Amino acid sequence: MFDDEKQLLNSDGAVEKQLRPHHEQLGRATRFRRRTVTVLLSLAALAFVFVAPALLPRAPSTSDTDDLQSSAGGLIDLTRLFFNALSTDHLRTNLEYYTSGTHAAGANKTQAAHTLEYFKKQGIDAEIVEYFPWLNRPLSQRVAVFNSTTHEVLFEALLREDAIPGDPASVDPNNLAPFHAYSADGNVTGQLVYANYGSNDDFNALEQAGISVNDAVVIVRYGKVHSSVKVHAAELAGARGVLIYSDPKDDGYTKGKDYPVGPWRPESSIRRDSVLLHRIHPGDPLTPGYPSTKNSQRIDPDNAVNLCRIPSLPLSYRDALPLLSAIQNHGVAASNISSSWVGGLTSKGIEYWTGPSTLEVNLENRVEYRTVAIQNVVGRIKGWEDPGQAVIIGNHRDAWSSGASDPSSGSAVLLELARVFSELGKLGWRPRRTIILGSWDAAEYGLIGSTEWVEENIDWLRASAVAYVNVGAAVGGNAFAVTASPVFQNLLYAVTKQVPYPHSNETVYDVWLRQSLATSLDADASAKSRPAISPFELNGDTIAFAMHAGISSVDMGFVGSAGAQHSNFDSFKRMVSFVDPDMQLHLAIAQVWGLLAIRLADDPVLDLCTMCYAKDIRHIIRQFEKQMRLRRSQPRWQTQ
Repeated sequence: MFDDEKQLLNSDGAVEKQLRPHHEQLGRATRFRRRTVTVLLSLAALAFVFVAPALLPRAPSTSDTDDLQSSAGGLIDLTRLFFNALSTDHLRTNLEYYTSGTHAAGANKTQAAHTLEYFKKQGIDAEIVEYFPWLNRPLSQRVAVFNSTTHEVLFEALLREDAIPGDPASVDPNNLAPFHAYSADGNVTGQLVYANYGSNDDFNALEQAGISVNDAVVIVRYGKVHSSVKVHAAELAGARGVLIYSDPKDDGYTKGKDYPVGPWRPESSIRRDSVLLHRIHPGDPLTPGYPSTKNSQRIDPDNAVNLCRIPSLPLSYRDALPLLSAIQNHGVAASNISSSWVGGLTSKGIEYWTGPSTLEVNLENRVEYRTVAIQNVVGRIKGWEDPGQAVIIGNHRDAWSSGASDPSSGSAVLLELARVFSELGKLGWRPRRTIILGSWDAAEYGLIGSTEWVEENIDWLRASAVAYVNVGAAVGGNAFAVTASPVFQNLLYAVTKQVPYPHSNETVYDVWLRQSLATSLDADASAKSRPAISPFELNGDTIAFAMHAGISSVDMGFVGSAGAQHSNFDSFKRMVSFVDPDMQLHLAIAQVWGLLAIRLADDPVLDLCTMCYAKDIRHIIRQFEKQMRLRRSQPRWQTQ
C-alpha cells in the first residue's frame, strides 16, 4: 500500500479557491471569443483576412497553458505544481510492486487488479477490458549437437539462466523457460549454418557466397531486425529451424562489466521474444482486423498469415559457444563476407564461419497453444470543455520476467501520473480534453492488448483521438530516445526544454541534442541543429494506433543499457544498482510524459507541425533514393 498522498499546497487552500471557478470562467470566455469571431466573419470576407489572425487563438506556449489554469486573479503555474507533485518515493514503490514477480501475458491477474484499484483510488473512472487471444506456453525444449553416424551426443544446451545471489528475480519459481511467443511446435534436425543477424540481406549474402541454408538449422544473433524477421527470412530460404543467441558484441561484456558486477548481459542470459509477424499485422493471429472477444469467430491457425511455420528458440551465448565451434573452418569465413559478420566471442576463441557443419543439430520446441484471457486496464479523466476528444497515454504491463526496465519502469510512471493528475484535480484542475490511461496486456506476444482494444474501438478512435503517447520501457539507460510522427516535433522540443536532466545543469533537450549529434550519420545540416526524432519502428504499442487507426503517436523513453532485456536479469536489483539508483531518470520521463499529455489535453489550439511532417517525408525520400543508388552500385552481399 502507498503512503497517504501529501498536500500539494498550504492548508489555507487559497490557491485551491482560485482554481475551482476557472473552468466556468474559461468556458464563458471561450464562448465569447467564438461569438466575436462569428460576428467578424459575417461583416466581410476581406475584413476577416486582415483581422482574423489577431483574433483567432494562436498555438500557445507552455507558459500560456500554465496561465490558463488560473483565472481568479492569481497566477498558478501548472507545470510547477505538476513537477513538485511527482515523487521518486512513489515511483520506487510502484516499480518494486510491478517487479515483485514474473508477469507474463494473462498469467498475473493480481497486477491488473492492483492497477485498476489504484486508478479508482485516485478517483479515476476505470475498468478491466478482457480479450481472449490464442497464446502459446513452453512445454519442453532441447538443443543438442550430435554425430549423425555414431549418434553420439557431443553437446546439449543448458537452456537456463543462472541464479544471481541477492537477486530474487533470478530464482522466481514462476520464471518462464526460454521460448519464443508464437513459435511453431516442432522437432527438427539439420546441419548448422551461421547467418549473422538473420536479415534478408544476410541471407542474400550467404547465397552470393555459395552457402545454402536449405534443410539447415540456422543460428543468428539478436539485433538489427526483429526476431520475427529472422525466423521468416530463414523459413523463406528453406531452413528447418532457427536459434537466436545474444552476442556479447551487441549487449554483453564488450560493452562493459556484465551483471551482477555491471549492467551488461551475462553469459547465461537468455532473451525471450516474439516471432509473430506483426509487420503483417499485430494482435491475435486468429482474429485479424477485429477484436478477440470471447465469442469472436476464429480462423484456422493454418490460415493465419502472420505466423512463422518453423520452430525457433532463444539461446544464451554460453550455449551458443559450442554450436559456433562446431562450424569453425566449415564454409566461408564470416570476415570474408563482411567484418560486420564477426561477433564478440572472438575473445572466447571463436572464429566466425558460415558452415554448414558436418555435425547435426537437433532443435526441439514443444509448446502448447490455447485461448487465454488477457486484461487491459483503462482509466478515463473526463475533459471539461471537449470531453469527446481524447489524448491516450499507455504502457504495456506484461513482461517475460519481472521486467524492471521493460515494461515495469513505464508501468510505475503511469501509476504516478494517475496519482498526480488526481492531486491536481483536487485543486480544481481538469484537462480540457479527456485523458485516457491504458495499461495493456500481452504486448510481448505481439502487441495483443493494445491492438485488440484499438480494433474494438476503431470508429470512435478515428473520430475522437487527438494523439497516443506510449512509454513502453521508460528507463533502460540514460539516453533519451523518441520515435514519433513528425507533427510532434515542436511540442517535444518545447516540453523537453522544461525538464531538468538528472544530476546536471542541463535539460533533457540539451542532452538529447548532444547525444543525437554524437550518433548521427545524417549529413543534412538542418538535422544536426535539433535532436533526432526517429520514424516509427514497428515494434511497440503505437503500431495499432498509428498504422491501423491513423492516430498521430509518440513512443519514448531512456535507453542505453539493454543488457538484460527479456531475461530473468531485468530486475529491480539491477535497475537500482546500475541503471537508476535514485529514480531520477524515472522522474525525468514522468515529467516529459506528463507535461506532454497536459499540453495535448489542455492547449486550446494544438501546436502540431504539419510542415515538419512534409519536410521529414521529403528528407526520408531523399535518404531512400541515396541508399538505393548505393545498393544498385554494389553486389548485394557488400551492402551489409
